[in-house]
Amino acid sequence: MFTPPVQKMINFIYIKNRTLFFVFNHPVGKQEFDNNIQSIKSALKFYMPQECKECDENLFDDIKAFVTHSPKKNKEESTEIKQVYKERSTGNFDINIHDEKLNSLIHTIQNIIKNRHDA
Repeated sequence: MFTPPVQKMINFIYIKNRTLFFVFNHPVGKQEFDNNIQSIKSALKFYMPQECKECDENLFDDIKAFVTHSPKKNKEESTEIKQVYKERSTGNFDINIHDEKLNSLIHTIQNIIKNRHDA
């Protein structure tokens, strides 16, 4: 019923007090919805989903839409993209640290950098 860009702007849909609510995550989606509200109402009256045929014939009396500002939770979007950068250091730097633990830690890091640079 909606174009793919508008479909992506729909956060969720629910029925409350015999009103069907469309919740959008962007004002453009709601504007597009408002422009097509009559065709949406007539399409829903013409074609009732199978799940709703068993329920009350007039499942909802009105259709409304609003914009929410909470982010849409999408599993595909929540996957982290790990960026890997090529090491630019060769590991040739002076270490002038007097604390033994810290000096040892920096030497370990220096050796890791040198080994990765040689590989």
